[in-house]
Amino acid sequence: MRSKGFSIVELLIVITVIVILAAITLVTYNSLQNNGYDSAVQSDLDNASGLMESWRVSTSTAHQFPRNKTPDLESLNFTATKNAYDVTTVVNYVYCINTTDYKSYALVALSKSGSVYMMTQDGFKTTTIVKADFSSGTNICNTKLSMGLVSSGMYAANTWQTWVHS
Repeated sequence: MRSKGFSIVELLIVITVIVILAAITLVTYNSLQNNGYDSAVQSDLDNASGLMESWRVSTSTAHQFPRNKTPDLESLNFTATKNAYDVTTVVNYVYCINTTDYKSYALVALSKSGSVYMMTQDGFKTTTIVKADFSSGTNICNTKLSMGLVSSGMYAANTWQTWVHS
């Protein structure tokens, strides 16, 4: 006499297939989410670069990039997709400037995915800066880039500077 229902082996096979499909879906979702964070951070840096170039050409009589947080950076209306940045570090968005002539800069940002992006007056640059370097803006600007720190966009406990808007 054969009983109705599934055998334990059949149930285990179905459960295994479901677990495999769930794992694939989760990995794909995380990858897509990280790509979204990275794209948002890159877009923010690209927009900030355009604002700084416009400021250098139209506002600065010496054609220099902004060197002060107030009022220079605040007048630019930088926007950031704040939920795309890693907030587990002390800083995550840093503006450095060459203090010799103020004609070169670096914007360095840490995405929530863990990727680090750097924009200069010449466009995006590869960098050796890693998440561990985001212990302070001074560490990134002075130690890693041999530049001066103008301001960190985010500082201490997910608190953003007033020059960085949502």
